[in-house]
Amino acid sequence: MLPPIEIKINLDAEVPRALSVLECPPEEGRRRSIWFAEARTVDGPALPLFAGHLIIRMRSGDRDDLTVKLRPCSLEDLAPRWRRPFDDRDFSYRVESDWSGSQHVLAASAVSRRPPGSLARAMQSGTDPAEVLDPAQRQFLVTCTPGGVPIDHLVPLGPIVSTTWSGIPLAGHTVDLERWTVDGLDLLEISVQIRASPGESIEAFESRADDERSTLESFFHGHRLQPSVDDTKTRRVLSVLVREHMRPTNRP
Repeated sequence: MLPPIEIKINLDAEVPRALSVLECPPEEGRRRSIWFAEARTVDGPALPLFAGHLIIRMRSGDRDDLTVKLRPCSLEDLAPRWRRPFDDRDFSYRVESDWSGSQHVLAASAVSRRPPGSLARAMQSGTDPAEVLDPAQRQFLVTCTPGGVPIDHLVPLGPIVSTTWSGIPLAGHTVDLERWTVDGLDLLEISVQIRASPGESIEAFESRADDERSTLESFFHGHRLQPSVDDTKTRRVLSVLVREHMRPTNRP
C-alpha cells in the first residue's frame, strides 16, 4: 500500500491578494476556532509535544473534530493496528505523506468527530485536552507515541481563527484552502491529495506528485505570489500561542 501524498503550499504574505486570485471571498469560507494542546509545564520556547512529533488539535464551529497526529513517523514504529487507514461512524484514521516545501514526511492521524460547539466550550473552560480524547485516540497515543512525550496534564493554546474553502479549481486540480490568523500572523495553506494508481511504483508515484506540485507552485509564481519555505504553519502558530500563554496577565 502506498500512502496518499498531500501536497501543501504555504503563503505567508499577500494572503488577501492570493484569495482574490483564487476567487475565494473571505465571507464565503467556513470559520472555526482551533486550539492546540501542549504540556502544562511549558516554560520557554520549547514545545514538548511538538518536539516529540505529536500534535493534538481541537477544531470547533459548525462541526467539531479532535485530531491526534504523529508527524513525522514511520510505519515500522506504529503498532500493527495503526499501519492502515480505517473509518468508523465518528472516528477515522489515516496515514499519508505530507509534502510541504522540501519536507517529505509520513503522518498518522486519528480523528474523532464531536457535536458542534462542544470542544469550544471545553477549551474555553480550561479543560485538560487529555480529558476529551476519544478512547481510540488514547490507545493510539499509548501504543504509538515515542517514550518521554507527555500525554497527560496538558493545556489548550488558542484559539486561532481558521477559515476554509473546499473544492477550489486550481491549475487542473481541485484544492482545499485553509487560512489561519492569530496575533498578527496570517497564513494560507493550499493542499491537494494525490493517490497512487493501481500497480504504480513508488518512484513513478512520487515523480508524478512532484510534477503536480511544480504545476501548483508555477501558478503562484505566475501571479507573483511566493510560497513560504519556512517552518510548517503549525510550528509557527504554536510559537505565537506559547508566547501568548506565557505572557503575564495584566492586573490593576
